[in-house]
Amino acid sequence: MEKFKEFSEILQPDIKTIQMRTLTGTRPDLKGTHYSLKKITLNDGVPEELKNQFNIARNMALYCHFMYSLAPEVQLKTYAVIEFALRLRAEEENIFFGEKRKPTLQNFIDIAVKNSWIIDSGFRHIKEPRESNPFSKSLRESLPQLRNHQAHGSNFLTGDFLHHICICADFINQLFPMKTPPEPEK
Repeated sequence: MEKFKEFSEILQPDIKTIQMRTLTGTRPDLKGTHYSLKKITLNDGVPEELKNQFNIARNMALYCHFMYSLAPEVQLKTYAVIEFALRLRAEEENIFFGEKRKPTLQNFIDIAVKNSWIIDSGFRHIKEPRESNPFSKSLRESLPQLRNHQAHGSNFLTGDFLHHICICADFINQLFPMKTPPEPEK
């Protein structure tokens, strides 16, 4: 059962974080979590208001070290940031749905896939992307379902926040490509 932390426990890792270390054999610590999150960045073409929301999600993820049960909230935030990004891109392209119909997350994903704003090769976790973009197409159903499951109340608890932050960044970076070419690595 979740309890309100005592003041003396605030800066201590959550017991579930410690248990996951034991279970997985990994040694995630706050510095390592920060390092991993800091490496996940957005392109310079991403609007500032969207970067702000993404950074809120990254900061929330950082605090999962202290409260493991924040991870589902981070996941929900990534879904909201993705939907916000899709809305901004549609507006940028002058794609509107009329006054009678408020666009859904599915509508936005359909447009993104149809216009090749998102493709499987743009997601870092897909090692062998296919031209038919099955992952991107699957987001039409899976992303709204995941978002709705979290948004409408759930006791589902999974600690996977890093993967969600990565997918969120990859999604946004595809919607808003770089304006300047990346600097060569030294």
